[in-house]
Amino acid sequence: MKLCFDATKFGSGLDGAVELATSKGIKSVEYSFAPFAPTKANKKADDKEQSYLEATKEAALAQGVEFACLNLDFCLDASDKKSVKQFSPMIEKLGQVAKSLDCKKVSFFLRPSSQDNWIEDFAAVYPSIKESLDALGVGLLLRLSTPTEYRGVSLKKWRAMDPQEWRDLISSCPGLALIYSPADCLWLGIEYLANLSAFATAIDHVVAHDVEINRTILADSGTFGPLWWHYRLAGKGHVDWRQVIEALKLYGYMGAFSMQFDDQFLGEDDQSMDEALDESKRHFARLLRG
Repeated sequence: MKLCFDATKFGSGLDGAVELATSKGIKSVEYSFAPFAPTKANKKADDKEQSYLEATKEAALAQGVEFACLNLDFCLDASDKKSVKQFSPMIEKLGQVAKSLDCKKVSFFLRPSSQDNWIEDFAAVYPSIKESLDALGVGLLLRLSTPTEYRGVSLKKWRAMDPQEWRDLISSCPGLALIYSPADCLWLGIEYLANLSAFATAIDHVVAHDVEINRTILADSGTFGPLWWHYRLAGKGHVDWRQVIEALKLYGYMGAFSMQFDDQFLGEDDQSMDEALDESKRHFARLLRG
């Protein structure tokens, strides 16, 4: 199991992520990209981008740092042709960036559609996506944490996928793996340790969000009332990380274990972020050693 962290919120770019990881003695990073419109071919711009990516890869190699995963913060609705049309070139471009960085995985969010056959709709577009990524030597991961655009949004506005839907997606889409979030299982009422054992063979990346549930708001307004849960830094919420890590060890998990920094009480200034990274590293390094 490799200790990893999400470098996105530190605001230093891919090259800065390598420098930060090196300074903290962490050998694995992930990085997220907002939705973007792939540009038309421009040799000068393409050459500049490729030079930057090659330099970043060489710096990472020299420091022994790997990019565990590149994430696309886009929530695909496979039943919506416009959404599929936007998604396909973005994920292929991200795959090309991943290849340039010698990163083996890219990830995305998937929105359950109001259509009954939304899983079949995704299974229909999946082969072409997989084919383009396979040609680059890059795997595709499905993120089970809350999509970025719905964080802080009441369940009146959206819904999460349930574990049976995860099973149906995995069985319908050979090669699709999961980014697992114990915290999201917890707030959804899923017993994350039992659930972890059921999906252990499909999990290729684990994100260490923590979560705090406001039982007073939940009891007063119910599941569809005002937001009653929040992501927190690991150790400040309700996830039992010692048991999660012991379970991952038991199942022989060898992938990335990635510290996350979504916390409404965390300042976005450099000092606060730096302290949060140090605190999270201390918290998990002890548990991983144990």
